[in-house]
Amino acid sequence: MRHLIYLLMSCLLVFAHASLADDFTKPLPADVRVIIDISGSMKKTDPENLRKPAVDLIVRLLPDNSKAGLWTFGQSVNMLVPHQVVDQNWRTQGAQKAVTINSVAMFTNIGAALEKATEDYAIPSTDYRRNIILLTDGVVDISKEAVVNLNERKRILTELLPRLKQADYRIHTIALSSDADQELMKKLSIATDGVFEVADTADELMKTFLRIFDQAVPAERVPLDENGFLVDASIQEFTALIFRRAEVPATVIIAPDGKEYGETDPKGNVNWYRTDKYDLITVQQPQVGQWKVKTDMAPGSRVTVVSNMQLVVQPLKSNLRSGQTLDLAYSFQENGKTIINGDFLGLLTGNALLAKVGSAEIEEIDLTRPAPADGIFQQELTGFDGQGEYDVSILIDGKTFKREYIHHLNITDSAFKLEKQVEENAGKKTWVYRLVADLEVVDVANTKVKAIIKNSKDNNLEQQLNTIGKEYWEFSFAPVQVARYEIVLQVEGAQIDGSPLMETIKADQFNFPDEVAVLSDEQPKSAAAASAASEPEAAAEPEAEPEVDSSNLWLFIGLGIGNLVVLVLGYMAYRLIAGKGSKEELAEIEKALADNPAAKKATSPNMPIDVADDNQMIPMSDTNSSSAPEMTMADDLMADNLFPLDNLEDPKDKS
Repeated sequence: MRHLIYLLMSCLLVFAHASLADDFTKPLPADVRVIIDISGSMKKTDPENLRKPAVDLIVRLLPDNSKAGLWTFGQSVNMLVPHQVVDQNWRTQGAQKAVTINSVAMFTNIGAALEKATEDYAIPSTDYRRNIILLTDGVVDISKEAVVNLNERKRILTELLPRLKQADYRIHTIALSSDADQELMKKLSIATDGVFEVADTADELMKTFLRIFDQAVPAERVPLDENGFLVDASIQEFTALIFRRAEVPATVIIAPDGKEYGETDPKGNVNWYRTDKYDLITVQQPQVGQWKVKTDMAPGSRVTVVSNMQLVVQPLKSNLRSGQTLDLAYSFQENGKTIINGDFLGLLTGNALLAKVGSAEIEEIDLTRPAPADGIFQQELTGFDGQGEYDVSILIDGKTFKREYIHHLNITDSAFKLEKQVEENAGKKTWVYRLVADLEVVDVANTKVKAIIKNSKDNNLEQQLNTIGKEYWEFSFAPVQVARYEIVLQVEGAQIDGSPLMETIKADQFNFPDEVAVLSDEQPKSAAAASAASEPEAAAEPEAEPEVDSSNLWLFIGLGIGNLVVLVLGYMAYRLIAGKGSKEELAEIEKALADNPAAKKATSPNMPIDVADDNQMIPMSDTNSSSAPEMTMADDLMADNLFPLDNLEDPKDKS
């Protein structure tokens, strides 16, 4: 019976584990709302109206069964293409409407555009992952009155943004030109884990739109290089987007059997769309093998696939703070089921390529791991230490097939600004720190800051700081102990939109009073450690007889004589009681005692033993702070003496 119960429990665990794996790896199709600014200022920032081909490309790349809608806005908001499930009819309509984009509207009503495109925000979306792509070159502009525009901007951040975040929208923003309200765009994106991009010129619109499209509508790819790309038997369709160099007139693709294609070919299941910048080629039921691309490709080219065997990557964070890790989880699915076959998974090798935009350096991280029982590979990617944009490429090689996944990542700056200075008065140095919050991001009233001060002597202090003027936190301290110091600020609270806020800020690191003093202070410890390391060798020598301290010699003699006297007196008492004592014997004993003054003193009940009258006091050796007992922070008084902290009083005292 016990074995039967164990078997049933094992089956339930396996079933639950498999169900969890399927739920964990189930991707949601994209829901994309594209919002385009058509205000009059666009005539200057986008004089050739490159918004048209950029939107046209996005429309053509949207996959079947995704959802999408297209809006334009100025003072009012217009729906160009209804928000609905994407199919070929929707793409055709979208391509036709993209050519009507212009630059004739008055004002820039960003708030109304966001509201119009998200009218269904109150209806939970369980079948789609919601995304907004917003392009603008301006600022919130709904009135000639500046105060009205400022109030509208505040409403967007404090009312509309929390509502959209709650409804699980990711807002991807493109600021066209430096005149756009980049701070507003950045706040909308970071708060919803969307992507913020700046296109300094209209010529950058195409690649900027494409990067954001990759985030909103992640697609499975196969690697593309100068040798072409590999099509395996599981691929039902591929779409090749080939950007050409300016001087290249046409693109040709070559099938594994050697046949060349340069235009639409119904017999070969080839559909071809060409512009002056790129070729968009879709091939259904393609031949298995190596396909080649005959052209001089420009950056941005890629091949996406529809396959029965999919590389499924869980949605990745689009924004991280410097030093944070990117949590990567991926698996393979066959016909919608996670593959857990150990033989198959054991053949997979892979790596992640991390490239900071604008830098030629590429960091490669090995992803090869033992096959997980649930089929889900998990790993933390590190190396995001500097602010800026990163491209993350996931490459998986299954020997007979290859897959690629591309992700764009922003390492954002802090929501706080740290100010610090060192003040010196009468030879005493005081370190002063002020942490200023971005009031459009941080909910100061619901945010706490803790100052953590550590030194190399393990004397540490943690102190909760009070806000000052509901804008910033400030404290100062004057160290007194020779040591290396590290100051860290831990922030925990909320953002204006209600989302949690946690950040660790490394405020400072220094030596007190200077590096020379700290190194000198540490030398005795180093010498002591070296001496301790040599002790085992000395232990091998014969042990010397312990020397008796001369100051204790008379103590031992006195104790011995005292014990002898006690024995003698006990014997005398016994003889007297027994009736066998004699005056002669007593006289002999008294005579012996009289001849030994030390024994006489010991027998006197009111006279202590005089131990080494010439014993000298041993002075304590000269020690520095490193050999003295280390101080602790157990009591507040000691902490105040070691780390005198200022500006920690109630903020009312500051006003």
